[in-house]
Amino acid sequence: MSYILAFDTSTKACSVALFRATELLAFSHTVTEGFVHAEQLHVRIGALMKQASLSFDQLDAVAVGKGPGSYTGLRIGVSAAKGLAYALDIPLIAVESLDFMLFSASLGSKSFVMPMIDARRLEAFAKLVYVSDQSWDVKLPTTNLIFDTEEFEHILDGVGQEVIYFIGDAAKKAAEFLRNHPKVSQFRFEDTVYPNVSSAGALLNELYHQKRFEDVVHFEPFYLKDFMITPSSKGVR
Repeated sequence: MSYILAFDTSTKACSVALFRATELLAFSHTVTEGFVHAEQLHVRIGALMKQASLSFDQLDAVAVGKGPGSYTGLRIGVSAAKGLAYALDIPLIAVESLDFMLFSASLGSKSFVMPMIDARRLEAFAKLVYVSDQSWDVKLPTTNLIFDTEEFEHILDGVGQEVIYFIGDAAKKAAEFLRNHPKVSQFRFEDTVYPNVSSAGALLNELYHQKRFEDVVHFEPFYLKDFMITPSSKGVR
């Protein structure tokens, strides 16, 4: 019986869950405008361990959302996961944060889904997946999607007549960009969906038993694009 601690801090959501095999023992999922993951992540982990009456040496693995997403958020989450895995000498499991989002949304039994994380300006981290009877068929691997290019139109042209769900905090951008699209009646936009690890117990348990583990020492977040710093204009003449 495996005990797995999982968390994702790639977005405004700080999502933490504790599983015994596929059973959810305890979870915490909050979304805040202020970025408080550095202050709250370890506090919430400790609270869940206490709630489940578990000690850290009972954990069999730690799982983390590897991104893409917020540079700062990913550093916080991945650093915490690596620290726990190393200190406890347990395996590290990594899952794309966009995949955690697929577990978070209420979808039709057969539909196209594009989880999207805001990447600033007219960009989003996104992938396109066809969901059918609990199976996923990836139609577009994770990419840095630019809204003002023909790439977006090309993706949608291959969908056919089925409903497409755009989920995540970049769905507002998609709604604005696609408001005049010929297929707009097929589109559904859900901008309150964030990575939520509490529904991913079956996936994490499967990855654990398949030994799909990361190299703790060398593992790095999946940034997808370079971190950009905008210089301050103060003092510039």
